[in-house]
Amino acid sequence: MTIDRAAEVLRWVHEGEHLFGQVLHTLQRCGEIEARADMLAKQNRELIDEIQAIREEVQQLRAERVEAAETLKAFAEHITQVATLAIQRLGKRVP
Repeated sequence: MTIDRAAEVLRWVHEGEHLFGQVLHTLQRCGEIEARADMLAKQNRELIDEIQAIREEVQQLRAERVEAAETLKAFAEHITQVATLAIQRLGKRVP
């Protein structure tokens, strides 16, 4: 083996070591990115579940609001009838 070939083989070995280090670093980063992606996917599922629970709660609150409005309307109608009747009776008593 000549000196040029020996130097070339040595350069290849150094380049191979460098490339091997880069591959290892890339694989480590892939593992880190995959773990982060899994964590984000889990958080996304939790947020979707939370949004669904909030939507259900809002729907329930809307139904309760409608029920309360109907009850208040009925109560107001009743008070109006009682007040009208009271005014009519008081009006008949006045000489």
